Amino acid sequence: MTAPDRARRDDAGVWDRHWAALSEEASLFGRVASLVRTSLLSRAVRAFADEHFPKEGVFVEAGCGTAESSSRIDPAGRTLVAMDISRLAVRAARRISVFRGLLQGDLFRLPFRNSSVAGLWNLGVMEHFEQEEGRALLREFARVLRPGGIALLFWPPEFGSSRLVLAPIESLRSRNGAPFRFFPDEVNRLRSRAHAVAMLDGTGLEPAALSFGPRDLFIHLVVVARKPG
Repeated sequence: MTAPDRARRDDAGVWDRHWAALSEEASLFGRVASLVRTSLLSRAVRAFADEHFPKEGVFVEAGCGTAESSSRIDPAGRTLVAMDISRLAVRAARRISVFRGLLQGDLFRLPFRNSSVAGLWNLGVMEHFEQEEGRALLREFARVLRPGGIALLFWPPEFGSSRLVLAPIESLRSRNGAPFRFFPDEVNRLRSRAHAVAMLDGTGLEPAALSFGPRDLFIHLVVVARKPG
C-alpha cells in the first residue's frame, strides 16, 4: 500500500468516526447541524445549482457527507451521484431521494472518464486539505469535467458566520494539549477572495463567480469554477 493510499484509509476512519458521533441521539450538535443542512443549506445549494449548472448531464457531489444539503436539487434531466470516502456517510446519503447513484471511494481518483461530468459540487470539503493537496483535488475535478463544466464549491472562510459561533465554543471546551474541534482539521479555510482565486491557479479551472452572502447566512464563500472550453 502506497503512502497516499494509507492516508486515504486513515481519512476514511476519521470521517467514519465523525459521522458516527454526529448520528448519536445524544449529539445536540449533530441534530442542529442536520437542521441547518436540511432547512438552510439545501435551499442555497438548489439556488446556486439552478443558476450555474447545466440542465442535463452527470453531476457528482464529491464529498457528500449525509447529502442532506443536496436534497432540494432539481434532478430533472440530471443524473445525480453522491460520493464520499466514508462508508457511514454513503449509508446516510441513501435517504436522499434525488440521487441516482451512491459511491464510496477516493475523491482523488474519481471513477469517471475524462471530460464526462457536467458538474461537481461539495460543501465543507475543500478546507480539510492542505493547499497543494487541495490543488491536486481541483485538478482531478478538472479532469472529469467536460469543457464548460462547473465545480460549485461551498468553501468555509476564516471570516464565516459558523466560525464566529463555533470557534469560541471550541476554545472553551479545549484543554491543554487536547484541543476540541467540531470537525476534523480544517487546515485550509479561505482567507479572502484572492485566496480562492489563487487556489484555482494552474488546476485547469478558472473562477466564474465568487459569492459570500445571505443565501447560506454567510457560512461559506461559494466558489464557482469553470473548466474552459
